[in-house]
Amino acid sequence: MGPQSKSRVADLERRELHLTIFACSAIAVLAIGTAVLMYPVVFSEQAPADRTTRVAFFGFCGLCLLLAGYLWERQRTIQHLRGEMAEDRRRALEAEAHASEELLKTMPKLNSFQDSLPMEFRRTAATTNNLSILVVTVTPEGKSPSKTAAALSDTAKIVSRKLRDRDSMFILGPACIGAVLPGADMQVAQGLSSRIDDGLALAVKTGNSFSYAIKIVNYPADASSAHELQQAVCSLIPTDNSLGAIAQEALI
Repeated sequence: MGPQSKSRVADLERRELHLTIFACSAIAVLAIGTAVLMYPVVFSEQAPADRTTRVAFFGFCGLCLLLAGYLWERQRTIQHLRGEMAEDRRRALEAEAHASEELLKTMPKLNSFQDSLPMEFRRTAATTNNLSILVVTVTPEGKSPSKTAAALSDTAKIVSRKLRDRDSMFILGPACIGAVLPGADMQVAQGLSSRIDDGLALAVKTGNSFSYAIKIVNYPADASSAHELQQAVCSLIPTDNSLGAIAQEALI
């Protein structure tokens, strides 16, 4: 929940509390006023000693107190339930963040990508097939590590659902995912890119706050060797990405 949302929720709760206080005060004022006006009629010496009238008077006063107490108790109950809902939401967010971290830890990283790409390139070069690599870069609204990890995890889930069985996915950096597509020419890679783009666009519309960019590197269209292919991929990693610098150094 962002700062603006928290501010709106706090303002709403404050207004509701003020309304409850106003309602209880209005009931108390009306009850006291009515009781003051009724008291001389019920308890004056000139009034006949009618037990029913006095019972009605005390019943009215008690009813007013019960109504004011009921409204106040309802307000406290609502605040308590809202607190429990906020706590449950916080725990759910923490569990989701933990699951995202665990998912990212299990995925192969840049070193694995650099080791597997030459072998995949040799297999492709021995045939007439193509080799394409999708590079998906995400940019969360906030720069906090938790938001970046959440955005990268959501992107990884979407990308993995769109890939084929023989495709593989790697984390190229804290905000970058790469997918190796064996035997995929530009047309096939663009089709997969379009499907991934639709999934990411839907995720953004449903509340995930991040932007993204999808790039395609293809052999033989964009590179003629495994070294050039790695250089082309690393050039797409954001410059502020520390793993991007490591990748560039490894290729020199």
